[in-house]
Amino acid sequence: MSVRGFVFAALLGAAGFAGFALYAHWFGQTGAPLPPATRFTDLEGKPHTLADYRGKLVLVNFWATWCAPCLTEIPLLIEAQKTYGARGLQVLGPAMDRPEAVRAYRDRMQLPYPVFAGDTEAAAAMTALGDTEGGLPFSVLVSPAGEVLGRHVGDFTESELKRLIETHLK
Repeated sequence: MSVRGFVFAALLGAAGFAGFALYAHWFGQTGAPLPPATRFTDLEGKPHTLADYRGKLVLVNFWATWCAPCLTEIPLLIEAQKTYGARGLQVLGPAMDRPEAVRAYRDRMQLPYPVFAGDTEAAAAMTALGDTEGGLPFSVLVSPAGEVLGRHVGDFTESELKRLIETHLK
């Protein structure tokens, strides 16, 4: 093997390892308990916590009405809630946005899952759940027992979301 070929193979191997490490970090089962800062306020002003949804597989999807990838992903989340809701999935949508903007979007899209609004509250929950960079969309999958199963920064593809849900849904 030439030096060039060896360097290329080494780089390819390093990239593969890095990709696997990122996959394991974001999708891997961590079994970590939920942090206490997971409070959300719904559009009617009522407080909720992730503990309110114990017993369900919960996909918390942080988003905003001004975030293009978030809006691209929402039809997939709507379909996931409709498809898997009866089997125990609960999608939650805390938004880094003004309540008026979230309410208008929720009504226009007929979102079939709870949405919440509030920059400060959502930012605190995102950080507590592992989004150290503040990227949107950001999703966290929580087991029925209340443990973090995985995290994902960026929008899901249809196949990624389906695989993630079906892997963890009984």
